[in-house]
Amino acid sequence: MIKELTIQNIETEVLDSERPAVVKFSSENCHLCVALEPVTERLYTKYKDKFNFYNVNTTEQEKLTEIFSDDGVPTIYIFKDGDAVEIPYPERPDEKTGYSEKYLDEYLNNH
Repeated sequence: MIKELTIQNIETEVLDSERPAVVKFSSENCHLCVALEPVTERLYTKYKDKFNFYNVNTTEQEKLTEIFSDDGVPTIYIFKDGDAVEIPYPERPDEKTGYSEKYLDEYLNNH
């Protein structure tokens, strides 16, 4: 299950965790974000033994969004040892989801 990340739980869930985390910043008002949901669910199923997965609702978590993701949505980070690395937005984004499943799968597989 992909958990919701908040300003209240980011420290314990992600920053202080020894396990790397995939954190997706998204909004229910973003068509790319909504279309990306099934992709991230499939990736969660595939990589849940390697990464913890979290979603940040940018509408509800404005402070957290200001700190990490003010470039728009969807934005995806990998957190490891307290550091955040943004998964680069593809040069040729998928028309429906922005990040294609193949692109994200290859990126996670290499990290």
